[in-house]
Order: sequence, then structure tokens, then C-alpha cells
Amino acid sequence: MAGRRQGALQTLGTIGGLGFQFGLTILLGALLGYYLDRRWGTSPWLMLGGTLAGTAAGFWQVVRALAWLGPSGRHPGPPGRT
Repeated sequence: MAGRRQGALQTLGTIGGLGFQFGLTILLGALLGYYLDRRWGTSPWLMLGGTLAGTAAGFWQVVRALAWLGPSGRHPGPPGRT
């Protein structure tokens, strides 16, 4: 029972971390675009581009993390090693 609970908490932590990372990547792209828009007077185009780039980068990070975790939802060890 304790091992099962530990596994469930680990899975929730992994999913929560991925969600946080995804949201933060989008936010950073949008903020960078906003900054560049204000600097160069191109509003709202660079913010939209930064948001889209952040979304694409966030998806890429989530896909890589899920591929690394594998179908079991547990990582095999440090990245790059088998």
C-alpha cells in the first residue's frame, strides 16, 4: 500500500512539474516578445510570435520528457544513459 501511494505521488509530481515547465516556457516567450515589442514599436506581433514560440518549445519539452519517461511513467535513470 505504501509503495503504491509513493508511486502515485511521484506520478503527480512529474505531471505537475511538466505543467509548470510548460506554462513557464509560454510565459517567458510572451514576456520576451512584449519586451521586444515595446523596444522596437512592433506591437503586438513580436509578443504573439514569442507566445507561439514559447508554446512550441513547451510542447517540445513535454514530448521529450514523456518519451524519456516511457509508457510506464517511470524514468529509467539519468537522461542520455541506458
